[in-house]
Amino acid sequence: MVEITEAEFKQFEVLKKIFIHSNPETFAGVYFICGESGDKDANGLPENIMVCPAYGADFRTTMLYKKRNNGE
Repeated sequence: MVEITEAEFKQFEVLKKIFIHSNPETFAGVYFICGESGDKDANGLPENIMVCPAYGADFRTTMLYKKRNNGE
């Protein structure tokens, strides 16, 4: 059996999360960003994002998250 370091395991966990959320149709119960609205800032981030709780969920379950400044 191959052993990995703690740093490698942490990197694996990050990559696993990226992969799962990039392929929500493959994994049950995985949330994903399904839309955006509002102006984008200098970093290209929109004012609002829409998050769907799982692939194929009813549109009414989509949640809107609004950007806010740190400290608010």
